[in-house]
Amino acid sequence: MLYLALGSDLRERYKESVWLAYVQQIERTEFCASDTLVVCEWMFTRRDVLMQTLSQVRNQGARVVFIGSSLHETEDFKRELCQLGIYDFLFVGNELVLQDLDHLLEHARSIGDVDMYLQREEAGLMEPPTLVDVFTTKDEPFSWSPLEDGSAKTGLSRFDALLDSPEAQEPEQPVRTAHKFIWPDPSPVRVRILGARGCGKSFVALQIAALCQQNELSTAIIEDDLTTLSRWCDETWQSNLYSSEPPQGYRVILDTRSDASTQLSDVDLLLWVMWPDWTRMAETVRAWSAEPEVQSRLICLVNHHTPGVLRQDFSDVETMYIPHEPRQFHAIRMKTPLVCLDVRFAKWLMPVVDRISACFVDPNRRGAEGGTLDAVAAGT
Repeated sequence: MLYLALGSDLRERYKESVWLAYVQQIERTEFCASDTLVVCEWMFTRRDVLMQTLSQVRNQGARVVFIGSSLHETEDFKRELCQLGIYDFLFVGNELVLQDLDHLLEHARSIGDVDMYLQREEAGLMEPPTLVDVFTTKDEPFSWSPLEDGSAKTGLSRFDALLDSPEAQEPEQPVRTAHKFIWPDPSPVRVRILGARGCGKSFVALQIAALCQQNELSTAIIEDDLTTLSRWCDETWQSNLYSSEPPQGYRVILDTRSDASTQLSDVDLLLWVMWPDWTRMAETVRAWSAEPEVQSRLICLVNHHTPGVLRQDFSDVETMYIPHEPRQFHAIRMKTPLVCLDVRFAKWLMPVVDRISACFVDPNRRGAEGGTLDAVAAGT
């Protein structure tokens, strides 16, 4: 099995592969000797965690293909990788050409091949490289063929059977145009948080954002008025608050605006925050029951529930209860999300984070709009 621990989802390109979008997924996966893990340095914020994780994977017998920054291409670092039994490593700059990765996957290095790579100096970590494909074809728009079709017809190995077109088997033409396809970053999970004024939408959004950050899901919050929420956060959290669409790079976007322009059909998850008022809850459930497409993505989140009081669950809509916690006011004064101070309170919101995490890696979810396809050079 091929496991891809990369920032972009390449399961469409590498058929039957598994995308490990978080470091925790790598740690939880049980590898065997027939598995191959492609892992990039940008998944990790600390070098010691990176080396420990790679060591655990190698101890299970799996092959590791490491992609690192050219700024970290040092003799000492490469020696550390070799000591772990990782001989297949590739250091790149702003772009990772996937054909180079294909070649590395197909041609495993031996212990005798690694001496030449132990050179250069170390510097600070930069932005992760852009994933690109360099190919030659006249067919546009660019598309990948199924693995079994490409392999069977061309007789090529798994990672060489990239394009299933007659041109791939014809003699090389005198002039051919090389194209570069830039794979897009995965689109963020969009969560709309609705509810009446004063029901705690901002409080819930801040707690979910904090838990998402702890689970390797960078999160932005969009609010109509940032005044109140800004008072609850320190400078670190304030940098993730926006009154309009945030910049690219976030994995999750929590939108609490009452007049957000995003259509409900484009939302991955819908949270309806409400007070523990059974009459209003019943009215809300009946209203959403008429929207079957939205109903499956809807969670009714009852805020300020009193523990011990009889709860009313609805079969048509998923319902969650968040207990009233007076310590939230102390957390506000500390400018720290309550879930960061109280693990027991955090467990009440973890099902929402699990749903968000599942949405992010769902192969059937609508991804970012296509990649960029450009002609970069002419062949001979």
